[in-house]
Amino acid sequence: MAAPGTLLDTRTDPAAGQPVEYPYSDGKVLMETDPHARSIIDMRDQLDTHFKARQDAYVAGSMALYYRQGDPTAVVVPDVFVVLGAAHKQARKSYLLWEEGGVVPSFVVEVASQSTSRRDATSKRATYERMGVCEYWRFDPLGELIAGRLEGWRLAAGLYERVRAVRAAGWHRSEALGLELRAERWLLRFHDPRPGRDLLTHAETSEALQLAASQRDEAQRRAKAEAAARLTAVREREEAVRERDEANQRILELEARLRLSDKSA
Repeated sequence: MAAPGTLLDTRTDPAAGQPVEYPYSDGKVLMETDPHARSIIDMRDQLDTHFKARQDAYVAGSMALYYRQGDPTAVVVPDVFVVLGAAHKQARKSYLLWEEGGVVPSFVVEVASQSTSRRDATSKRATYERMGVCEYWRFDPLGELIAGRLEGWRLAAGLYERVRAVRAAGWHRSEALGLELRAERWLLRFHDPRPGRDLLTHAETSEALQLAASQRDEAQRRAKAEAAARLTAVREREEAVRERDEANQRILELEARLRLSDKSA
């Protein structure tokens, strides 16, 4: 019997011919520190945007991933994972490996905490290794549990090997994603080496758009001010020419009067 508040997906096990219930929510309140929650959200922001145009890329997290049909205890809940070669990008309640054509995540990140760190580094890592997850990473936003805040493993001949930094400042390379990554305090930053740019979170994208809009508005204000100044200068030149022409006309009139006076005398 499922606990009260548990939400279930029910499937028929073809081997036993019986319905099997796969929970996709236990109805409990998820409690996380702010750095943990922000790091998970910002990882997904970066990866969602990067893989937006790729139809076989599915980015998710905090979702039940069932890896053995008929066994609801064969489940892990990655903080963030990326499936390359997914059947579709539509939202799922849970990720049932046998319904996904056996396509396992290419990339998994777990955010380290006091309550989960030991399990993430041992039994959970072993589960991902057996599943065939290409890369498994652990990120420590508080810098209390992992030296350098970031560590990763990559499959080689079916077993995990530690991933080493590829360049200074703690940059590591994800062969699975074709991206580089490093810890920036509570943020796990992804970098695309092809165009040579960092991936942005939604907050950073919003700030960049606001800055661009502000710069555009300022440029428009300056352009209007310069146009007004040019118009004023043109008008001043025209006024100066008019005044000069009027002065010349008065001089001609005076000279004409003088000539008449001289003739009269």
